[in-house]
Formats: sequence, C-alpha cells, structure tokens
Amino acid sequence: MELSGFNRQINNGIIYFTISSFTETGLVVHGFSGRQGGVSPDRFASLNLSIHTEDKLKNVLENRTRFVKVLGLSLDNLVGAHQIHGDRVFKVTASDQGRGSRDGCNVIPDTDALMTDEKGLALIAFFADCVPVFFLDPEHKAIALAHAGWKGTVAKIVTKTVQAMQEAYGTDPARLLAAVGPSIGPCHYEVDDLVINKVKEAFPGYENELLSCQGNPGHANFNLWQANVIQLKMLGIPEENITVAGLCTYCEQGLFFSHRAGMAGRQAALLMLK
Repeated sequence: MELSGFNRQINNGIIYFTISSFTETGLVVHGFSGRQGGVSPDRFASLNLSIHTEDKLKNVLENRTRFVKVLGLSLDNLVGAHQIHGDRVFKVTASDQGRGSRDGCNVIPDTDALMTDEKGLALIAFFADCVPVFFLDPEHKAIALAHAGWKGTVAKIVTKTVQAMQEAYGTDPARLLAAVGPSIGPCHYEVDDLVINKVKEAFPGYENELLSCQGNPGHANFNLWQANVIQLKMLGIPEENITVAGLCTYCEQGLFFSHRAGMAGRQAALLMLK
C-alpha cells in the first residue's frame, strides 16, 4: 500500500491532485480538486464544484469550467449523480454523457458510485470530508468512482463497486488499481454510539483497528481510510495496488473544503478513460 501516492499539481491557479499509479498507465484523465482558484464567495470560497449547494449556479458552472479546462476537458464530458450516502452503483454509457454537468435536472438519481468502460465519459463525484475511492482496471480498460462517507463505508459501497465491475467488465481484483483520496482523517473524525455500533456490525474483528477512544464518553474516532482499505484487501486487491492519499480535509483547510469545519463548498473527484 502506497501512502501519499497523490501528486499535487497547479495549473492556472487551480490546485489538484493526481494518482501516480493511474498516471503511469496512460489510460486516464483524472484529478481531485482543491478549494482554491474559483469565483465563489464566503463559505463556498472559492472553487465550489457542486450544484447541490446554496451557491449560485453561475458560480459553480464557472468553477467547473475552470477545473475541467486544466484537465483538457469540457463540461460536455461530465457525468454526475445525486449522492445520497447509499450503496447504488450505476453503469454509465454514452447515452448518459452530460448528465448533471450543468444543472440537476438530468442528474443520475440516488447514486454514490459510477462506473464505465467507454472513453470520453468523465465520471465526477463531490466531497467535503467523505472518502473518494478511484478504481482503474487496466486490463479491461474500465473505471469507477465511489463516494464513501460513514454510511456508504459500512454499507460496503467499495465492495459493491468492485463486484459490479467484475460482473459488467470481467474485472480481476488482482489486477485492479485503487486509490483512497483526501477526506477527513482518523485524527478528526469523531463519531457517536450509533456509528460505532454500525462499524462494529460491518467490520467484526476490526474494531480496534478502526475505532480509537479519545476520552469523550460514548464517542470514538473512526478511521474511514482504513475501513475502505480493508474492503479492498478482502476483495483480493494486492496491497501494492492500493494508494492512500493520507490527506485530512479537516487538517488541510487551506487546500480542501471540510464540512466538519463549517465550509459549504465541495471539491470533486474526476476520472475518465482516454
């Protein structure tokens, strides 16, 4: 497992991160945005990329245009979903191109993971503490992108995404590349008894690895990164094929939006087959 295999890039004032193992394949365009370089004000400052916020749509569209431009893309390439912290995986095809790119009218509904084996479809998902998980099958040339907050993590959305790729594309987990992007880290992700019990139910035997008491009764810090890595390993993905950014969105508020820190903006994960 490679920790911090995410590389910081800057282009036209836009800071974003790329994954070394993905870049080396030459198969994809991808990136995880930071929060600087946009036009949104106040709690959305400045590169808010989500239309499902109270930010003005014109600001979000300008921000999206700036972000995709530094990746050599346009808004027409984007395919996005309305994320609900669930475990639904949606297979994206050419007929879905542009859905959710400019407004919420034709967005893919109630979905937290997207996958495709078609070129030119830029899967996009939005985050402000939840975990972005990137997948690349270099053998069958297929990709997926999952949004894993605590609900999605205990619902095993990562497991279900890989299983969906196996069924749709014949993906072999032993050949799959996976990357866990910037999100709130175990240093700051305090949860209550409700979440603690869900974690124990979903990951029996891993409680000590995933939950750490910090002195607040009835609470513990939950390691979302490791919970998703455990799923990846259990699926048979080799440790050397897994990259973990190790970047905490709460700690790095100059770089990222953090919901826990009171920010209202969202950064984006983007992944597209060339």
